[in-house]
Amino acid sequence: MTKQTNKVIILLGIIFLGMILRTPITSVGAIIGPLKKLLEINNTVAGLITTIPLIAFAIFSPLVAKISNKIGLENTIFLATIVASIGLLLRFYINTSVFFVTTFIIGVGITVGNVLLPGLTKKYFPENLGVMTGFYAVVMNISASIAAGISYPILNTNIGGEKFSTGLAVNIWLIVSILNIVIYAIITKNNKSERIIEDKKTGVAGYLKSLKMWSVMLSMGLQSALFYCSVSWFAEIMISKGFTPSEAGLLLSISQFAQFPSTFLVPVLAEKIKNKLIIPIFIAIGYVASLIGMIYIQGNFALMTIYIVLFALAGGGSFSYVMYLFSAKSKNEEEASDISGLAQAGGYWLAAIFPPLLGYVRDVLNWDVAIYILIVTASLLFITLIHSSSKGNIIEIK
Repeated sequence: MTKQTNKVIILLGIIFLGMILRTPITSVGAIIGPLKKLLEINNTVAGLITTIPLIAFAIFSPLVAKISNKIGLENTIFLATIVASIGLLLRFYINTSVFFVTTFIIGVGITVGNVLLPGLTKKYFPENLGVMTGFYAVVMNISASIAAGISYPILNTNIGGEKFSTGLAVNIWLIVSILNIVIYAIITKNNKSERIIEDKKTGVAGYLKSLKMWSVMLSMGLQSALFYCSVSWFAEIMISKGFTPSEAGLLLSISQFAQFPSTFLVPVLAEKIKNKLIIPIFIAIGYVASLIGMIYIQGNFALMTIYIVLFALAGGGSFSYVMYLFSAKSKNEEEASDISGLAQAGGYWLAAIFPPLLGYVRDVLNWDVAIYILIVTASLLFITLIHSSSKGNIIEIK
């Protein structure tokens, strides 16, 4: 399969792959309260459910580009869809230890998609980088919001009993994962493996000598921390603010849906505007204003919705902008995959700290203190994004 043929099947591959990169995690956050009771765990341990895939991302992200360079980008994604499907299938067995192990397995599969999507986009759609980055980021957000919205209703159906309905609520995306296996089997069957000729391969040390690489890595980690903390704890925070579990689930779903405009538009605008500093400013204002508002709202659904939407717009923009930077600050799909892998490895190690940290803060203090931690996080993100947005690639051609 060449870059000029069968782009329709590649586009389908991007769509369906994007659909499983967040859903196995956001589906858990929406029912974290009932899940805690079923697994008999506290808030700190519950936070680890979200942290586990982040640890998988951190461990395996640096390896993905190496594997991809050896067996091919499309073949690597194909194997990852099989791994994710196995994890989702096994997670139907609701048991504390099994749930944690299978969530890690799912995280390994998701890691590959996270790392290689920017490279896949740069390889097949280099002329439409901003649009395609926004497109697959929107796909990720749409599916994540659907997962957050349907988990609680599925759980409430009590199909096959409490444990099976819980398993169905968090693993129904196995269907999409299996579709990915079929699509990437077709792609790999028609794809002639392309060996990458490396002139002067930049190693990890070479990337880490770039201050901009560190800024991009920190940006990835801080925006991921804000996202995964919202997925893990916003439902519980909303309940503490006087909302019912159903209302809290709806607000969490809104927080995913509301990301669409900024998720798509930010990378498109980033490719067109000369002064990109306006993007970090927009993101920082959205985060800080919304989080301050959440502290003071109690039981007012309309006002909380406004702040949730504001947070979501900042979140969607920050995610797609960082993903855009992986490609925009590289010279080809190989370097984009390398930068993506390294940035996500370091970034997810940082992000992994936050969900259990916020759970611990809630156990010993209260949710308002946890929100203040998120405000500080957003402020630091503003600084790293400003530097990441400066002119020049991460590795400059000499």
